[in-house]
This record gives sequence, C-alpha cells and structure tokens, in this order.
Amino acid sequence: MDLVDFYNDKRVNVLGATGLIGSYTVKLLKEVGAKVTAIYYVRPPNEFTRMADVLGRFNLMDLKDAMMAVRGSEVVMDLAGVTGGVGLAKEDPTSFVGPNAVLGANVLQACYLEKVERVGFPSSTVVYPPIDRPVSERDLDMNEDPYPLYYGIGWTKRYLEKLCIYYCKQLGMKIGLVRPSGAYGRYDNFDERTSHVLPGMISRASRIKPGEDFVVWGDGKDVRDLVHASDIARGLLLAVMLYPNAEPFNIASGRPVTTRELAEMVLGGVPHVAGQVIRFDESKPSALPYRTVDITKARMALGYEPQVKLEEGIEDTVRWYMGDRA
Repeated sequence: MDLVDFYNDKRVNVLGATGLIGSYTVKLLKEVGAKVTAIYYVRPPNEFTRMADVLGRFNLMDLKDAMMAVRGSEVVMDLAGVTGGVGLAKEDPTSFVGPNAVLGANVLQACYLEKVERVGFPSSTVVYPPIDRPVSERDLDMNEDPYPLYYGIGWTKRYLEKLCIYYCKQLGMKIGLVRPSGAYGRYDNFDERTSHVLPGMISRASRIKPGEDFVVWGDGKDVRDLVHASDIARGLLLAVMLYPNAEPFNIASGRPVTTRELAEMVLGGVPHVAGQVIRFDESKPSALPYRTVDITKARMALGYEPQVKLEEGIEDTVRWYMGDRA
C-alpha cells in the first residue's frame, strides 16, 4: 500500500497548518488525494495551507476548541506547537515547556473524545541525551537527561511520547510517532532572535552588504542533521499508515553537516554575497556540539528515504525567502 491508496479521500485535519512542517504536510496530503482541513491560530495561511479544502482557526490551548478542531476527521496530524532555536532557548526557555505540554495533551484528549481513528504526532530528537555518534531509537534512556539547553523541551517531548503510548496501549487509539531532527524549508521562522541556525543564516545573508563579514554564531564546528520539512511530512504520513502503535521512528537526512558548511551553502545561494568572508562569533550562544541521527529503522520498517538533498533544499529556501514569501 502506498500513500495514495491509504490517504485518498480520507478526511485529514492538520493542526498547526501554517507552521513549517504543517504547511508541507497539507501540501503532501493534497497531492495524495486527501480531503484536508487546515487548522491554524497565530500565523496566517500561506500558499501551501490554502491548498486545503477547508480552513479553520481554533485555539488548541482550550480543550473545547481542540475538540472542534478535530471533529469529523478520520486522521489528525498534530503539527501545532511552540518552536525556536538557541536564542529563544537561552532567553525564554520556559516558552517551549508549558504551552507544548498543554497543546499536546489537549489534542490527544480531544482526538480520544471525538473518536478520531488515527493521529500523527511528531516528537523530536531533543529527547535523546548527548551522544557523539548517530542516535538511534534505542538510545532514549529515561535515566539520562537531555542536553542541558534542551532540558525543558526534551522532557516535555518525553512526557508527550508517554502520553501517546498511554492513549495507544491503554485506550486503543492508533498513533504514528516520529522523532524528526532539525527541520528547514519554506515558511520557517526567520527571526534571528528566535530561529534555528539555518533560517537565521538565511535571514542574515539576505540583509548583508557586499564587503561585510558574514557572522556565524559559535565556532563553525557544530555538527547537525538537517532534514527538509517535506521529508518529515512524508515520514509522518508513513508512520501513521504503517505503524500506528506509538512506536518511535527517527526521521532525518542521515547526513552530518557543520555550521561552517551550512554558512557556505547559504552564501552560495545569495548572488550578491557569494564569496563573502565568514567570521565566527564564539561569544554568541550555540547549541549541542554534535547531533547526527540514525534512520535505519525508518528505512527498514517504513520504506522512508529522504528525497530532498541539502544543497537543493537550501537553494530552494533561499530563493523563496529572497523572492516570493506568500
């Protein structure tokens, strides 16, 4: 069975449909024939969100609103939540914790009360403790804390994963669970104060003038695994279709990349600053020095394979950001 066979004509509600992953999830669902309701609250609908059959605005922090948001759906993809990069984690670390815990719990309860058949839930690789090799699903040890900077959101995601297991194993809900690594793409958060590393670089590159140094936070040696949001959407749809038993699957690119290499790729995509001097500012905060991801399990069980090469994905994101941001 492929995605079209499963999702064609299914009523699917996408929560957080104006966010990065939510936007691409709406787009993919429409491409495989689903009847999509896009739910948003803060960010307005964008080009991908408007592909949905129905748009709805609900406050998922309120259980009654959450129930209305999922009512009548066969599948709910829960992409709602507060996200941000190292700047936000440093300045306002609790912004990730309470809101995400309430949002996730409300959505699961709403889906249970409204008898939704299947739910897609994205956790995160921040649940893992610091490890200097590619992390696999078996590396989640509840006796080891997440990386200190991710302590709050890491434990919040762990809690929500446990809730997924409870609703699945004890109450019979079907839940597909994925752990994406760092997402990127169109409709990301490009505010340098709160964004992740790549959109922050793209925003900075768009404003830099010829002759100015391109400043990168940290020493340029941090290693990441970045995955395009469309690949995360595909991995989530596969997990909901094939393994709706709250079993986690890492969704990533499987390719390590340093922040220096990212900076070079970004500059290469901005014509007026190509070849700019890169300067590293080690006084600025940086995150976990090393995080790469093992996607063997998703490849074997889901047939997942990342389809967007990093260079191509960055080029598309830069081109979109520099031009049409509908």
